[in-house]
Amino acid sequence: MNVGLDFGTSNSSIARFRDGKIELFDLDPGSLNPRMLRSFIFIDRAQKQLVGNEAVARYQEVETGRPVYWETKSMGQVQMIVGSGGSSPIVYWDDLMVRIDTAAQGRLIQSVKTALRNPAYEGTDVFDTFYPVEKLISVILENLRLRCEAATGEPVEGVVLGRPVKFSDDPEIDARAQAKIEAAAELAGFKNIRFAFEPVAAAYVYHQETGERQAALVFDFGGGTLDLTVVEVGGAAEPVVLATRGVLIGGDDLDRALLQPLKRHFGDGATLRNRQPVPAHIFGLLDSWQTMVLLSRPEYRTILRDARRGSDPEAIERLILLIEKNLGFALFQEIEAAKIRLSSEATAHVALERGDFSYKQLVTRPEFERLAARFLHQIEADLDQVVADSGLTPGDIRAVLRTGGSAQIPAVIRMLGEKFGHDRLRPLNPFETIVGGLAILADSF
Repeated sequence: MNVGLDFGTSNSSIARFRDGKIELFDLDPGSLNPRMLRSFIFIDRAQKQLVGNEAVARYQEVETGRPVYWETKSMGQVQMIVGSGGSSPIVYWDDLMVRIDTAAQGRLIQSVKTALRNPAYEGTDVFDTFYPVEKLISVILENLRLRCEAATGEPVEGVVLGRPVKFSDDPEIDARAQAKIEAAAELAGFKNIRFAFEPVAAAYVYHQETGERQAALVFDFGGGTLDLTVVEVGGAAEPVVLATRGVLIGGDDLDRALLQPLKRHFGDGATLRNRQPVPAHIFGLLDSWQTMVLLSRPEYRTILRDARRGSDPEAIERLILLIEKNLGFALFQEIEAAKIRLSSEATAHVALERGDFSYKQLVTRPEFERLAARFLHQIEADLDQVVADSGLTPGDIRAVLRTGGSAQIPAVIRMLGEKFGHDRLRPLNPFETIVGGLAILADSF
């Protein structure tokens, strides 16, 4: 059995193509779409690993709402060498100390695919065990393989893995990222491994459905990246890629944009007792739920206690509760849910109730579109460029194939319609088209 596998920033899936049909499998029963495995990993103190919705549920059960306790622990000694010029270096040993949240029962790991953009990221420590990035990715890939084999009763022999057009503007980082995923696939038990660009895979699904040869634009807007590809599809000939372009913008960036005006409810813009501004870097740590927990460290507690006597004590108290109750992940889940609701509704609430913590704020679609405007301007410029690279004009594009969760945003749809014509927009299944195309490619192994 040869399969297609879409390892995504937010969700992952696996499929096969048999008898002219794409076959997907139930992977994550607790999710809204059980045929998608949420790309989360939870590792507890015993090094037990959970994935998908089960990982999120376990994290929320044991971590959300708990107090955070930091302890300074010795990690041994490190050799220090000081000296320059012609002088003999001074060599000595120094204690290596780290701060550890001793109350943590487990780690939730998200967006490993996005971390591949960082050439310095080799992995992470989880309760004194180091997990290389290849191992983290392999946890998700192996679960996909095993669940597929359990559903079909057949072993997987080959896989076509999707990848974005680019992980990075730096070719070396881009090549390193693909090599890491390939190594992860080998760890996960896959043997015959190939790669295909994700938007090209999406084009193969549309290619199966149209008999007329035409130029199409694939607009694949996922959680981590946007891929744009102009391709000839349809008829008896194979699809031909005319131009492709990767844009390092994803749905996660839009989540962070939606967060920005909410920061004022957590003290952004407030002053300390001495009327000096609360340090801006404190609110920079709110941009990720993974970094929010750092605000519970003693050095930040001192600043926040002072800020509680400043110009906006209510907002600072809300921030302190958010941090002390470890509610950052829950808040980001609500922000993402509000963003999704704004695709079908004019307004949505970001609302979070946990014990004595209570927060509710209305956001509107026009407000969200204003916050996303700088990303949309960049996307439009990249759209113009990829069409120009193909040697075509917008009028030559007969179909615009939208896929990926963020391709459902009304402002995005409006932009595409104004540029190419609303009658040419072809919505594909936002979460299953790419893996389906990868499965079609795998069938030709």
